[in-house]
Amino acid sequence: MTRLLLSPLCALLLLGSARGAERTAEPPPGVAQLVGKGTPLRAGMKIAFYGDSITMQGGYIEVLRKALAASPDTKDLKVQLLQHGLNGGRVPTLLEGQSPWGKLGGTLPELLAKEKPDVVVLFVGVNDVWHGEKGTTPEEFEAGLKKIAALCRESGARVVLATPAVIGEKPDGGNEHDQKLDQYSAIVLKTAAEAKAASVDLRKAFVDYLKTHNATKDAKGQYPRQGILTYDGVHLSAKGNELVADLIAQGICAALGHRAER
Repeated sequence: MTRLLLSPLCALLLLGSARGAERTAEPPPGVAQLVGKGTPLRAGMKIAFYGDSITMQGGYIEVLRKALAASPDTKDLKVQLLQHGLNGGRVPTLLEGQSPWGKLGGTLPELLAKEKPDVVVLFVGVNDVWHGEKGTTPEEFEAGLKKIAALCRESGARVVLATPAVIGEKPDGGNEHDQKLDQYSAIVLKTAAEAKAASVDLRKAFVDYLKTHNATKDAKGQYPRQGILTYDGVHLSAKGNELVADLIAQGICAALGHRAER
């Protein structure tokens, strides 16, 4: 397994070089690794992203899409980014391809067989925690993750498993679901290790970032619940999308840098 525990401070840096009145932003390090010289991507590759409404909104995927199109090393490779975000998505509903709030157009096995992606990125877990009794038990969550990883491997895809990030941005452990998010994130990392998949610890990256960037209490003595890496405590802001894109890019590089075990 390749486990990424990367500094979110580094992941969000946008380096600029001023040329007269112009300023050209360079991609952060993970994205730069994915789209720069020595990229592990090859012509016609397909990368499938599975997740909940965060993936349905697709902001972090758009960051990657723009970087691929802008780089001279990847713009002609015609790499396809396949976006499969399910509103209200949980591990069981992703397998089924539908939730009470949306459909993917097929079950996960059907989509894998149809699209034959080279890499599958799974970013899920928020709703499994957030939905409480209607969510997913730890046992069901782990069993479902193992099934998804096995299905991806059987289809020939490399796998990247990402931990859920946040439900609320208070930096002091004061969010209602913090403890359970930590538990489910540990399950993701354990499953990735057992499946020899790449893992991306978004949970740790977000928590570390918020300790520094959400350090001022409001007039009521409370830390803001949102507005740093999310706009509502869950769904990503521009900075959140940049951070997730950078870490996911590193996960894709890690997955492609290791021989897939069939």
